[in-house]
Amino acid sequence: MSTVAIRAPRARKASLPFVDGAAKSVGARLRFLRKSQKVTLVELAKTAGVDTATISRIETGNMRGTLECHIKLATALGYKLTDLYSGIEEARTKDAISVQPPVGKGEVYVHQAGKSAITLLTTEILKKKLMPVLVTIEASGSTNREEAKVGTEKFIYVLEGNLEAHVGEAVHPLRRGSSLYLDASIPHFLKNSGRSIAKCLSVVTPPVL
Repeated sequence: MSTVAIRAPRARKASLPFVDGAAKSVGARLRFLRKSQKVTLVELAKTAGVDTATISRIETGNMRGTLECHIKLATALGYKLTDLYSGIEEARTKDAISVQPPVGKGEVYVHQAGKSAITLLTTEILKKKLMPVLVTIEASGSTNREEAKVGTEKFIYVLEGNLEAHVGEAVHPLRRGSSLYLDASIPHFLKNSGRSIAKCLSVVTPPVL
């Protein structure tokens, strides 16, 4: 009867290979460690006693795999379970932070013949749950009339100048330091009621463009 030679677990490495920003999951981390040692899926499957298709699904993110499975795979590659998980949380946390350059370099949308402008204060707006923008309105200018879908909320904080918030049939005077929280599905717009430029911070959830 023919037998299949099972490769013994690899010796523990003195140091781990560098894991780039793409390794944000167990599957990506496993794939990186396996390829860094030039181990094929078939070889790893034989050593770990885990089906090849299972390993492939874990690496591609189609399956999470069990803790027992993770231990077998890490051991077969010569690593501890903590090595397989190492760096994943740090990569996720790093990816969750977005730093925007100074306001003057952000995307700016101008309305009403240059009388008002909206500057996006973060990137990849539609991938986030909040949309913070800087609204700048020239004297006698106003923003476009807006009416978002039901469930959309907006917060406005006046940084400088004097504004009128027209919400439905009501008009709310706002000055520096004033804030307004509203249901953005109600038709609304902002008007500069002063003689100088007015600026306010506006945060919308969920994001709308």
